[in-house]
Amino acid sequence: MALMIPITALLGTFVIVIVAIIVEGRKKDLTHKERLIAIEKGYPLPEPEEKKEKPVYAARRAWGLVWAGLGLALTIALAANPDAAEVNAWGWGLIPMFIGVGLLVAGHLDKKEWDRRRSDERLEAAPRGPIKPIVPPAPTTPPAPGQPTEPPAPHE
Repeated sequence: MALMIPITALLGTFVIVIVAIIVEGRKKDLTHKERLIAIEKGYPLPEPEEKKEKPVYAARRAWGLVWAGLGLALTIALAANPDAAEVNAWGWGLIPMFIGVGLLVAGHLDKKEWDRRRSDERLEAAPRGPIKPIVPPAPTTPPAPGQPTEPPAPHE
């Protein structure tokens, strides 16, 4: 009976992988059929979807939190277990915790790199032309005594 858990986990993993492969194949097949129908009817071909570069930092941060949390939980569980505390087994929990910390640091560095590349792309896309100097307005002299400070409003 205890052997059923790993068998179920392995079978479940294989089923998920096979379903993902089938779904991806279906998407490609539908795209191919769409293009063939457009060619047969003389329509312009639909533009292929541009694959945008996905930022890696979000996934690294998420996995970093998972690993750090798992390591912290394992460390606490092993430290609280009296049998494991005698042999200092709590140190084994530090391994996944430091893997998580490493992923969090890598995600932070990836975020900085992503932001830097995005700002570089914006600078390259910005219109270029002559730079106009900023000229401050000419100083105004105060009106002479007896002169109106504002021009008279026109009468309708």
